[in-house]
Amino acid sequence: MAAAAVAATPEELSARFTAAARVLLGSDRVYVGFYRRDITSLTIDDAGPDRWNRDYDARVYRQDPFFQRFASTRQDFLLPLSALRDRDFQFTPYYREFYGPSDSFDEITGVFNFDRLTAGYITFLRRNGTPPFGEQDLAMAGAASGATKLILQKLLHLCRCRDKSVLVGAARSRLSSRESEIARHLIDGANAKIISRSLAISPGTVRNHIKQIYRKLGVHSQVELLATMREAAED
Repeated sequence: MAAAAVAATPEELSARFTAAARVLLGSDRVYVGFYRRDITSLTIDDAGPDRWNRDYDARVYRQDPFFQRFASTRQDFLLPLSALRDRDFQFTPYYREFYGPSDSFDEITGVFNFDRLTAGYITFLRRNGTPPFGEQDLAMAGAASGATKLILQKLLHLCRCRDKSVLVGAARSRLSSRESEIARHLIDGANAKIISRSLAISPGTVRNHIKQIYRKLGVHSQVELLATMREAAED
């Protein structure tokens, strides 16, 4: 935990933290990332791109029972999969497209809200052939939940700082100062109405600026803008 707290990049923090978390619960794999209420999910791949979670982030996360619980409440929670799945879980599209093919057997997921749009999550996984998580595992995860939330907040801060630094580089050559300001709000998840209130300009003016930002950066949506920032940060 202490080593993760002083990490300089999202991947470094994720690698250190998930390594410690795997030992804590005897997990086969631990994932960390963010849920968003308005745009795509994001998993921080500490060991390089993971094809299962690339699919998860891009397509199927909205079918995840833990994401659906997040979308329906503003409360933090820490739950085993058995608390959310029903007896027909294996017949759901989510199981067919993601959960079953990933060879996952059991999981505990904690979701911690940071603001009205964003929550950090941690998922402890066990593969087929291993024992399911028990009450002691859930209690251990619960005891560490305070520290986990702090680490995930640090992870979000590192991601936002990197996205903004990449955006600044792009803005120097392509975006006006006002467009850069609005783009920074966009990568924080704000919409036109929120930005207009923050900058004291009309929503129509904000939307016009957003169109120019998308045109100059060659994207067509807020999701594509975030994806462009991530790809640039990884280069």
